[in-house]
Order: sequence, then structure tokens, then C-alpha cells
Amino acid sequence: MTEEQAPEPTSRRGPGRTILIALVGAVALALVAALTLGGGDPPGDLGGRETGPVAVFGDGLSAFAGAEGDVAVGRLAPDFDATTFNGDTVQVRPGDGTGYVIAFFAHWCSHCQAEVPKLIGWIDRDGIPSGVKVVAVSTAVYLDRGNLPQAWFAAEGWPEVVLRDSDESEVADAYGLRSFPYFVVVGTDGRVRARVSGGQPLEGWEYLLEQATRSGAVPLGEDAT
Repeated sequence: MTEEQAPEPTSRRGPGRTILIALVGAVALALVAALTLGGGDPPGDLGGRETGPVAVFGDGLSAFAGAEGDVAVGRLAPDFDATTFNGDTVQVRPGDGTGYVIAFFAHWCSHCQAEVPKLIGWIDRDGIPSGVKVVAVSTAVYLDRGNLPQAWFAAEGWPEVVLRDSDESEVADAYGLRSFPYFVVVGTDGRVRARVSGGQPLEGWEYLLEQATRSGAVPLGEDAT
């Protein structure tokens, strides 16, 4: 399981316990391929096809530094508005009784390109728990890197909503993104229950989606279920 670091845009700045530890270990051992910007187009799409306006409400989460001991766990996730590739506005309101798995992907990230079809296959096979939404956020857009997001998600047949981040990746920043792919699990009470990065195994997806159905204190002890 591997992850890929997000570049800095030039214009801006128990079973459950066992599974979480396994995910942490996998990420810690991952090969992190850092990309240098070095010229090319600036981030974003001023034409407004691949990126769009967003609005973020509430305090952002700290930058993700690893799942074990993540200080964002238990905090309220920020609300945000963003648009689909068709221009429709979608409001994401953690705490509205819906659980969320918010998945951040970059179109140029080879690990994201590998993870998206895996996740589609998992959703097609096992479905999504009642009361949970999986929301993809297309972020860190660079037009000179190819495989542009709108065509990519359409070609893959992504079955859930895809939202466009802004040119400045404001939603990704608000959720503490540092590398790709990146997943934030928000319980039905609006509080963060887990953050992980890198490709996820089958048991990892089962854990994340199950956690999204929950609310209240996040289990961290050996007897967590």
C-alpha cells in the first residue's frame, strides 16, 4: 500500500484497534513518491471545468501526520459546499445524522489511479452501509499532468458523487491533506473517527465504512470493536 505526497501549490501555503494499527503500519512502510513542481502550469483550472468554487465553514483540521495518535480524531469536521463537474452545488454537513467517508484524489497520482477502480469494485460488490455517504473530492489539479479529473472519473465509472476542489485546494487543506490517496471518516455526529492515507486493503475499507455509521467516543483501547 503506497501513498503520494501532495505538492505545495505555488500560490498558497480490539478488532477496530488491530485494523487501525495495521493501516498505520502499512502507511509508515509505504514508499512516498514526492513530486517536484519545477515549472509547468500553475495549479488549478481558471477555465472552471476541472475545479470550482468552494466554501468552507468551521475550523479546519490539523495536517495529517499519521493515524495513530491523530489529534483530529474526535474533533468536529468542517462543513463545506462544492460543485460537481456539472456545476451542481452539493452541501456536505457533518453532524446531520449522515456518516461520511470523504476520499481525496489527485488525477496525476498513480496510487489514486490504482485505488479508484479498487474502490469502485468494492462498492459494486458490497455496497455502502445505510446512512453513509462516500464523497470523492478531486483536488490538486494541474492541467499539464494529463488524465484530467472529469474524464478520468467518467471513464472509471465512479458511482458516487465527485466534488471539485478549488484552484487553491481549500477543502483538502481544511481536512488536513498531506498525501494521496487520503480518506477522512466522519461519524453521524459530525466528529472525525479516523484519517488514513495510502491504498486500503479490503479489511481497511470495511473498518472505515463501519466507523462512519457510528457516533460518540472513538474506541482506542485493546477492547475496541
